[in-house]
Amino acid sequence: MAARDEVQVAFGDTLTIHDGESLSPWSDVWRAEVHGGDAPVAAVVKRTWGSPEPLDAWQRTLVARGIRTVAPLTAAVEIDGEVWVAYPLLSGRPWDGGAADLAAAGTLLGRMHAASTGVVIDGFPGFEWGSAERSSVDDDIEALRDSAATHWPAADTSRWVAQLEAFPETLERMRAADVTLAPVSLDLRAANVLFDDAGALMVDLENAALAPRVLDLALSALLFPLEHAGAGGSALGGEEWAAFRDAYVAECPLTAQEREAWPLALTYMKLEWGTWHLTEDVESEPDGNLGFLEDLLTLDEHDRFPLA
Repeated sequence: MAARDEVQVAFGDTLTIHDGESLSPWSDVWRAEVHGGDAPVAAVVKRTWGSPEPLDAWQRTLVARGIRTVAPLTAAVEIDGEVWVAYPLLSGRPWDGGAADLAAAGTLLGRMHAASTGVVIDGFPGFEWGSAERSSVDDDIEALRDSAATHWPAADTSRWVAQLEAFPETLERMRAADVTLAPVSLDLRAANVLFDDAGALMVDLENAALAPRVLDLALSALLFPLEHAGAGGSALGGEEWAAFRDAYVAECPLTAQEREAWPLALTYMKLEWGTWHLTEDVESEPDGNLGFLEDLLTLDEHDRFPLA
């Protein structure tokens, strides 16, 4: 992993990286100033895709279409196979846990999907589907049971386990669904969104892929509070989800096929991405995250996150 000094040398006089701790607990994200204009521009420097051109093109498309997100301020630099880029440092406050902020986040996601639909970018990576191999399913079931015994011993895992047993069929049906594909972030959750008087701002698009829009929406429904103090120890409730959903649909109406696939999309993303967070990436911080994960483990996703 490249050190801060190495990254500074690679960018040269283009920018100045500030001293201080990383802005992210999970990776190196450093404050910086980009030079060359009328005044320095506040920025962050972080790693990006090994071949960043498709992501760059999508980000610039979003910004050009009025989406409140980031696009690179400089050309990327490469150091020993790692690619680094400078983005604008967005200003705002974190999610306050309330429905008004959730409506703003739903508006943002809806506008992102509407702006991205029909956009074709050469080399944009496709969505990575899960495995239907029996050994993979068995491993997930064993890992889920072990994790639940460690973190949530009183939780009823029977529904999740039964759905994992049927995962190969769920995967096959979801892959066959006639739903709209678009470049999507696959990461619009509270930890990656800031808020101000004008609404919500998306600060991280590095997890993007060409994927069904409905899967991206399902992921936000399930995981929006993940690893965020505003969650208060639970997944989104009915009124909170309604605020997010209604704001989203006002900007990006779902097709009939997407509406038909919605229950399937929720279950698919719960099993594929939710299982990972319940087993491989169990975070006890911030306070309340284990409570959120327990609620996720035991809720009925179809009852909690309806479209109507």
